[in-house]
Amino acid sequence: MNDTTEGVAPGTGLVIRAASGSCDVSAAGRLWRCDLRGRLTRGPREVQTPVVAGDQVRFSPVDARAEPPTGVVEEVLPRRNRVSRQASRRSGGRVEQVLMANLDQVVVVQSVREPAPQTGFVDRLLVAAERFGVGGVLVLNKADLARPADDPGRWDHYRTLGYTVLRTSVVSGAGLGELAAVLSRRISLLAGASGVGKSSLLNAIDPGLALRIGGITARTGLGRHTTTRTELFPVAGGGWIADSPGIRGFDPWDVDPLELRDFFPDLATAADTCRFRTCLHRDEPGCGVKAAVAAGLLPAWRHEAYLALLRDLEERRDRTGRR
Repeated sequence: MNDTTEGVAPGTGLVIRAASGSCDVSAAGRLWRCDLRGRLTRGPREVQTPVVAGDQVRFSPVDARAEPPTGVVEEVLPRRNRVSRQASRRSGGRVEQVLMANLDQVVVVQSVREPAPQTGFVDRLLVAAERFGVGGVLVLNKADLARPADDPGRWDHYRTLGYTVLRTSVVSGAGLGELAAVLSRRISLLAGASGVGKSSLLNAIDPGLALRIGGITARTGLGRHTTTRTELFPVAGGGWIADSPGIRGFDPWDVDPLELRDFFPDLATAADTCRFRTCLHRDEPGCGVKAAVAAGLLPAWRHEAYLALLRDLEERRDRTGRR
């Protein structure tokens, strides 16, 4: 052992940010810059990156006197959960992109306007969270831009499903205290499209973070990417919050089309009246879910979100044999 590691034993730590062959690890009050041991990166991959933010890893020190100290990740410890999606259309649906591991909740951020809410996006992220036993929180940001014509019913519907729903505004300060309380002492992932105000919300809660903030492009009405990779930040009072790059589409990973019904809890009561136990609530006769939609007992947009995701999952299964 050389003098740069003398007296420093291998340890475990929390991955704060990760790249393809390296990561930053928080351990014992220090931030270590670590490469990945070769065996972790060799061979065909079924995941986009072997190490992600939120992972607990075992690492060996290389130079404990450097600034920052350096090390090598030897092992990724078993994950208690994760949130992941299909990496990209170019991968053909065969590669998993894990956004974060070992988290308590996904905080899905949408904006009232600028950019407009993404239809179906919230449903897909909540399905991914439900699949791995992760809690869900919905934040409707830029509440100061709301107009009387805006329909709040869609967002209030999620509250009836047991999700926490907050309306926030960095301009007026509305909901910031409630959001800070929701984040306290938890490990959370903020997810949403570019421009919805994720970084602005974190800066408002903790100005010391000084995260970069982007604007909205006039041509597309969409946000500019300022966060380039998922990164964990400590939360005042305890916990961690991950700011993630803007997401404009989301295809949940490892969800069987036949199991999708289980991740839409508001369909369950109506589904009990379906004629067939295997009903997918699509073309089958005697479908209780379709009857509930027709009677106004279940929002049509929620059923449409389910059907759109069902089609995508079936297409991926038929094309790749994977869920």
